[in-house]
Amino acid sequence: MLEVEPKRLLVLGAGRQQLGLLMEAARRDLLVVAVDRDPAAPGFRFADRRALISFEDEPSIHRLAEAERVDGVISPANDWSVGIAARVAHRLGAPHPLEPEAAALAASWLRQRERFAELGVAHDAWLGDGPEAIVQAFSLAGELHALTGPPAAAELAARAAAALGIGEGPTCTRIRITAAGPQVIELAGRVGGPAEVELVRRATGVDLNALTLKAALGEPIGRDELAREQLAA
Repeated sequence: MLEVEPKRLLVLGAGRQQLGLLMEAARRDLLVVAVDRDPAAPGFRFADRRALISFEDEPSIHRLAEAERVDGVISPANDWSVGIAARVAHRLGAPHPLEPEAAALAASWLRQRERFAELGVAHDAWLGDGPEAIVQAFSLAGELHALTGPPAAAELAARAAAALGIGEGPTCTRIRITAAGPQVIELAGRVGGPAEVELVRRATGVDLNALTLKAALGEPIGRDELAREQLAA
C-alpha cells in the first residue's frame, strides 16, 4: 500500500496565541512548518519544522513556503500577517479562505474604516467609551454564521464582513454598543486565540480551530459543522 504524504501547513507565528491551532494541527498529523522570530516560542514544540523568521517578513515567508511545497498558509490570532498569508497562498496557487484584497483590508484598521465609511457600515473609533461585544463567526459561501455575540451585533458583523469582501473562513469582530446602535470597532479576518476559541466551543460545540485548518487547506466544510449544540453566550 502506498503511503500518503501528510499535507503541509505553514503557520505564521508560534506564540501563546497560536498554541491552540498548532495543537489541533499536530493532532491531525499535518506536517507543520511554523515561523516565529522568538527561538523560545512555545508553539514550536508542536511544529515539525521551525524557522526563525518574523511573521511580517513576507519575502522570506514566500521563499520558505515555496521551498517546503506547502498546501496552505495560515495566520492565526494575529492581524498583521493575515494579508501576508493570503498573498503567499495566492501566488503559490494554494487555497486560502480570503482573497488577497479582502485580507489586506482586514489587516488594516485604517483601510477597513475607509471601506465601512464608503458603504455606510456603522463604525466607531478604536478608542472610545461604552460596552463591547465580540462576534466570533465563521463564513461559508458568503453567509456569516455568528457563534458569539447578541443578534444586533451579529447582524452588523455580517455587514462588515460583506463590506470587506469576506465570504469564507473565520472572523472576529469587535463591536461597541452605543445609544445610536452597535458600531464596528474592528474586524479581524482570522481565528482567535485559545481563550476565544474555547469560549466558542463551550457555548456552541463548534471547534473553530478545526474549521480554520480545513479552510486553510481547501477542504470541504459542511453547514452541519457549524450547528450549535447550545445557545452562545
